Amino acid sequence: MSDIRDSNTSTAANDGNEGGGRLAGVRQSAADAYQNTRERTSAAYESARERAGSALDSVRQTARSAGERTGSGIEANPMAAVVGGLALGIVAGAILPRSKREQALLAPAGRKIHDTARQAVSAAKDAGREQIGELGLTRDSVQRRLGEFTDRAVGAVKTSAGAAAETVTSSNH
Repeated sequence: MSDIRDSNTSTAANDGNEGGGRLAGVRQSAADAYQNTRERTSAAYESARERAGSALDSVRQTARSAGERTGSGIEANPMAAVVGGLALGIVAGAILPRSKREQALLAPAGRKIHDTARQAVSAAKDAGREQIGELGLTRDSVQRRLGEFTDRAVGAVKTSAGAAAETVTSSNH
């Protein structure tokens, strides 16, 4: 009987070792999969972090460059900057809705400015007509002179182009 017990015990032990071996294999596979996933996730995180840093640097450089170009442009042509600013102000003022309080406060001033501007334009037209009349210029004479000027300008351009072509032709031969 003792032989039967020993053989049953050894069979149970072998079954336990086989089951323990399988369990250890599954544990090792899970640990390997976890480690592999962890490494890939870490690498993806580092890559995304580097790309985000590069993008941020690029945006900073672009903004810095745009600021420098804008500053250079303003220094080179301050009148254009002033005119551009005024144009933006006018557009913003035209787009933004007026409140009832603004309309009540500014309507009289707006009418006065409008009337004054209309009178100024009318006076400028009258003065211009007088000056043209004193010079003896009529619509026909101005058109004729403009036509003569245009003909002379076209002739000068043709002559210049011919001379340039002749110079290029003679220097090639």
